[in-house]
Amino acid sequence: MIKRFQVYGIIGTALFVAATLWPHIYSRSIYEENLSESRVTNVFGVSGFVKKWEKLGNRIPKLIIPVGSHVIVPDGAPLWRIILDAPQYPRTSFPDGLLVNIFISGPKNGCTNVDCLHEIDVINHYIGMLPLTFASPVLKNLSAYLANFIVLMLVPFIFYRKKLLGWLAILPISAPFIFIIIFSFWSHWIGFHLNSWASFKVHSFTPILFGIGKVAQFSTHNRPAYGFTLLLIASLFFVMAYFSKRKFLNYDKI
Repeated sequence: MIKRFQVYGIIGTALFVAATLWPHIYSRSIYEENLSESRVTNVFGVSGFVKKWEKLGNRIPKLIIPVGSHVIVPDGAPLWRIILDAPQYPRTSFPDGLLVNIFISGPKNGCTNVDCLHEIDVINHYIGMLPLTFASPVLKNLSAYLANFIVLMLVPFIFYRKKLLGWLAILPISAPFIFIIIFSFWSHWIGFHLNSWASFKVHSFTPILFGIGKVAQFSTHNRPAYGFTLLLIASLFFVMAYFSKRKFLNYDKI
């Protein structure tokens, strides 16, 4: 008979998979074009810390499943949203602003009729900021593998009745907080490593994580997306599964 901690664990795992591994289907040609990123990256001539990490990240093959002329990519759900407002992009033409969704695999365009990720990177270029796609170059390729590894870790935690396996729930419980730490680190790093050749000189800054921020005439609205909510709820279910399992195993000994 299935136990309560197993129900909690299964629900948490389903939510975790939806947040981190939900498959997206792309046209192969469009997907490869988006991966090239050459339109912006050629402008920067990146070196040092980011260049080394970028080379390491490029050695990690992206987790994709080719199906004919399309590819299936486990991108999951958007965890965070960045919305930028600029005078040259009025709300009459861009009712949602320039929208970028942050997935575990990196930032992606959130607009339908224009590549807002590219537009934001071009705007950031004028203040010497690196493209958003340069953030976390290793983890954005490694994330899908890590998410699958966490799911595999959850199988023995859910289905084997051993107290020692409780530590397997630590990583999935911590997942939303780990994301916040990594996202905050790279936001700070990019904001404090502006290129000196920028057209417009601004002081180094940390892009605001949640709420409204302003740099020169540009304003950003950053907030969690529904994927982060799924990740938080999954974390809560894993906490309940952990304590429910401990309680069940203690009663089982009596």
